[in-house]
Amino acid sequence: MADLKDHRDIGQEQDLFITSELVGSGLPLFTPKGAILRLLVEEYIADLLKKAGYDQVWVPHIARKELYEISGHIEKFGEDMFPIMKTKGREYALKAMSCPHHIQIFARKPMSYREMPQRYAQTTTVYRSEQSGELGGLTRVLSITQDDAHVFCREDQVKEEFKRAIEVNKQMLKDFNFTDYWIQLSKRDPKEKQKYLGDDKVWDEMESLMKDILQETDTKFKESEGEAAFYGPKMDLMAVDSHGREWQLSTIQLDFNLPERFKISYIDNGGKTTKPYMIHRATLGSVERFLGVYIEHTQGVFPTWLSPVQAVVIPISEKHVEYAKKVARELEGVRVEVDDRSETMQSKIRDTQVQKVPFMLIVGDREMETGKVAVRTRDGKDLGAIPVSDFLSQIQQTIESKE
Repeated sequence: MADLKDHRDIGQEQDLFITSELVGSGLPLFTPKGAILRLLVEEYIADLLKKAGYDQVWVPHIARKELYEISGHIEKFGEDMFPIMKTKGREYALKAMSCPHHIQIFARKPMSYREMPQRYAQTTTVYRSEQSGELGGLTRVLSITQDDAHVFCREDQVKEEFKRAIEVNKQMLKDFNFTDYWIQLSKRDPKEKQKYLGDDKVWDEMESLMKDILQETDTKFKESEGEAAFYGPKMDLMAVDSHGREWQLSTIQLDFNLPERFKISYIDNGGKTTKPYMIHRATLGSVERFLGVYIEHTQGVFPTWLSPVQAVVIPISEKHVEYAKKVARELEGVRVEVDDRSETMQSKIRDTQVQKVPFMLIVGDREMETGKVAVRTRDGKDLGAIPVSDFLSQIQQTIESKE
């Protein structure tokens, strides 16, 4: 643990993100390399949810104040929202949650029981007002980008949708190499029921159902009173990083209040108007916070598929620069750079290792004559000289396997 680096230090070393006093605390700015890392993570989640049957939607970053009054967020969550904006006689709220917006998409047309469930997904930024002293790096920010998804389903589909969401989360953990995790089953505080919306009977039934789901999916969990959302119980995924620290990542929340507040419905198989159940879920939770956790979990040693730069071609001398650039052009589909600085070989190799680039391709007279590259890994392992086409094939396999 003594050698553990903070994600802010790694971010500076690898030129991933910065903060600016002029922009403000809790509002990180991602550099070109950091933006690649962030985009790859967001694309991964979008693809994972697409495979799980979710449709992509989009909503704006502000809404009329009335939207959050109806949802109850201003009443129960108002202290954590930014002040209401007034412009030209109208009042708007900066988006703190996407759920009321997604409800409007569900309500756009009459829905039949045959069209249920409706699964909407979107990676979008919301804004929460935090104390400035609580902000830091990527793990506590004002602009929170969520891989936000909502499911509208029939009562008989709730269990299956929760299981589906749990499996998506488990797949994410596997792909990002988190092997130790458990679920916190967050229930309401029975002594302070006034903090929550909804009927006692429904709360008891849903908390019991969620416990059954966790047992049926053989998922390790702990129960925690007083940690539920104000609109329903939730499952918070707690992952243990490579340094033994626990972090909350994913969340799955059941909501039987917002559908009632917005009077949304579908037509059941008997022709009756029926209120749907609503599930809020996020796989990463917050993209920024996840990246902060993941950077420290890996100490900046990202798998090849996630590395902003996957290979650096290092010419031994100035006369090898053109060949180095030719090699880079032949590595189609690989994120590659050519280090043609007027520095020593040792300095170039050291800098590439600090950047944790997966592969170094060293080229000199011999490589230029034979059309090869001398391959060295970031941990110093020498893989020998191989044809450029062979290296391309090997790195493509590594990227596809997410190693």
